[in-house]
Amino acid sequence: MIDWLACCLVSFVGGLLCRLPPGAAVWLGERCGDLFYLLQPKRTRIGLRNLRAAFPGQLQPAAARRIIHRAYQQLGAGLMELLRLPVIDRAYTERYITVEGRHYFDAAMASGRPVVLLTGHYGNWEMSSILAAVNGYPIVALARAQANLPRLYALLISYRESKGCTIVHKGGAMRRLIQALEQRQLVGIVGDQASRQGVFVDFFGRPALFAIGPFQLAHRKSALVLPFFMHRVRGPQHRGVFEPPIDLSAFSAEVEAAQQGASQFAAALARHVAEDPGQWLWMHKRWKHTPARSALVLSDGKLGHVKQSLAAVQALRDLHPATTHEVVEIRYRHPMARALALGWSWALPRWGAAWCLRATLQPGSAAALLSRTADVIISCGAATLPANVLWARANGARSVAIMKPAPLPLAHFDLVIAPRHDALPSRANVVQVLGALATPLTGETAQQARAQLAAHPRHQAVSARPAISVLLGGETDEYACPLAFVQGLMTGILQAAEALRCDVLVTTSRRTPATVEAWLQEAVEQAPRCRLLLLASRDELRGTMEGLLASAQAIVVTGESVSMVSEACAGSAAVVVVAPPRREANGRTQTKHQRFLRALAQEGRITLASTGEIGAALRQALAQPAAAR
Repeated sequence: MIDWLACCLVSFVGGLLCRLPPGAAVWLGERCGDLFYLLQPKRTRIGLRNLRAAFPGQLQPAAARRIIHRAYQQLGAGLMELLRLPVIDRAYTERYITVEGRHYFDAAMASGRPVVLLTGHYGNWEMSSILAAVNGYPIVALARAQANLPRLYALLISYRESKGCTIVHKGGAMRRLIQALEQRQLVGIVGDQASRQGVFVDFFGRPALFAIGPFQLAHRKSALVLPFFMHRVRGPQHRGVFEPPIDLSAFSAEVEAAQQGASQFAAALARHVAEDPGQWLWMHKRWKHTPARSALVLSDGKLGHVKQSLAAVQALRDLHPATTHEVVEIRYRHPMARALALGWSWALPRWGAAWCLRATLQPGSAAALLSRTADVIISCGAATLPANVLWARANGARSVAIMKPAPLPLAHFDLVIAPRHDALPSRANVVQVLGALATPLTGETAQQARAQLAAHPRHQAVSARPAISVLLGGETDEYACPLAFVQGLMTGILQAAEALRCDVLVTTSRRTPATVEAWLQEAVEQAPRCRLLLLASRDELRGTMEGLLASAQAIVVTGESVSMVSEACAGSAAVVVVAPPRREANGRTQTKHQRFLRALAQEGRITLASTGEIGAALRQALAQPAAAR
């Protein structure tokens, strides 16, 4: 009954449309597209995500929405033109369609070889086969059968076939298509669908599945593949563009021919889509099966936090080698803006993510974030949590928080990776690790890190002597960093280095007091055993931490920073941790750092020592064979 009513309604509406001027019919179709846009929020979100993936960093939310809105209008206009097929003839196409690259088509038809006309879901793709048919080139077109409303579908097929098209359906079409090519009939296929039996080719910088059927067919019958794309110029005016033919006869293997054909067609399609993105059908999961996962790292400007996020990216890349990542810094307009973002992310409404982030983030930060999408959004640090939650929800992405995500609930995140000493409750989405995440330094990575450090302007000549790397932290809420502590520590290290005939490589952090750095520059930099002193207030430190870790046979690190100790443990060198003095107000309670360090020591990952014990600890560490460290 519904099928019959739908068929009657479409026949009635089509009859009315055939009496309207073409421009009026297209205008009505665009208004239908406006309605589709409002009624399909899920498909709209898919389209927006695809746009950001195809044009990363180039489209702000408003511009992306305009493109998706235009794509819906294009669909509506195409539907009205489909219903007007009874009055579309050769005179109509000559008036409303201009053709570019016609010589490619004429040469292909004159070659005596079979021809496959290949298009995508671009512009009014239905007009591609109609244009050929009404101009004297009957075409056999491949379509997907619709079983839900068979009477209505048969009506629409009759519209197409009345113009000289023959419609064959997937599932048993190959024999009919082969027969058509053997009879030198034109074959028309829409070839940009994702097919699990397809091949991966580059499409807007990411591997995407493209069907290989058209290219297998062309290769078997020595046919030319002729790409054709129909652009809507304005109203009922169209511009058809023939691309140079794809000739697969040079490939002896069908698999190679299909790969090359799909790659060339995808490149041609991408050019047309980039020319006018609003004419392509974005509202389907075009990259659903891609092996190239993407990660978006949100930075709060703290290098240690970014390194932990990048370690998570590396773990993801170990599972999916084609994973790519980008880093976006999150900067708020002011503290109240951050509080607003936090409150919005706590409530986690289904709408308003882009509005909230645009209102609370600094313009440059908002522009960088809102123009990108990813499969996984990773962040470390409290400042990045609202942006992670909101933008992951808006993009259908997985959200990963590193460290305890308070004050937001654990349930807001797909995965929380937190150190054991944070004592988070057991949850399905919580993974507890011993310390902070760090990327292991082994093999080629370690070699590159050593080379980068050796190229530092302050690095002296490379030495064959063993090296002791010293990582000095600084002031925290729990720990102090008095000059006397550093003097005692460095004196013990230099004495041990002299006795053990080792070089010393020293770096400070942004938390190191200025008085300590001044003493290091005066008393340590010129010491015979000091090959390198890098001061956070004076020198470029980006990338040097990895070089220090990779160059050392033993590492001395102050224990107030979980992330710094964890990074030290990522290498193969023995690690000695010296805890700085605690502040008097906190001296009676056990800190999470102390729990963390004791757990590492119990597992044999570090040696705990005082400043007076540093010499003995270094001698013992360097006496261990490398395999035991």
